[in-house]
Amino acid sequence: MKYFVLAFVLCAAALAWGDLSYDFRASEAYKQLAPADRQQLEQVRRDQALLWGALDMYADEHNSDVPVSLDALAPRYLAELPKDPFATAQTAAENEAPGYAKSKDGWGYRYKRGAPGNRAWVISSVGLPDFPYLAEHGNVGLYICKGMWISGKNPVVAKPKRDE
Repeated sequence: MKYFVLAFVLCAAALAWGDLSYDFRASEAYKQLAPADRQQLEQVRRDQALLWGALDMYADEHNSDVPVSLDALAPRYLAELPKDPFATAQTAAENEAPGYAKSKDGWGYRYKRGAPGNRAWVISSVGLPDFPYLAEHGNVGLYICKGMWISGKNPVVAKPKRDE
């Protein structure tokens, strides 16, 4: 059963990300990372796929509502929540970003859910916020989103800076 769930999560993640044309692994920022940081970045990507699948399973059993926090996923959907490999004591101690909930006492991923009944969420890394993960689309940070937002805007898209 464990292997079926893992296979399902990985397939769902592959399908979800399959239409993204930007490959962060081809970026200059990725090439400049130390090998250990690259491995951690890949771990974030795997953790996001795992959390995505667990959130989908939760929503399947709760009339498409998603949990208030990632803590609701353990132990039913995940034995334990993953730790953000880029989290540090400093990032764990920082105040939550507006609308986001911490997990694992700040050592896990940040999470923001969409409006009730709207199967939408953002899962973001706390420890490497400036990596140009989806930079081709103007987005910065290690995060992944699902669903439509009431405002019609992605809540984590960085606004372009204007030269003054």
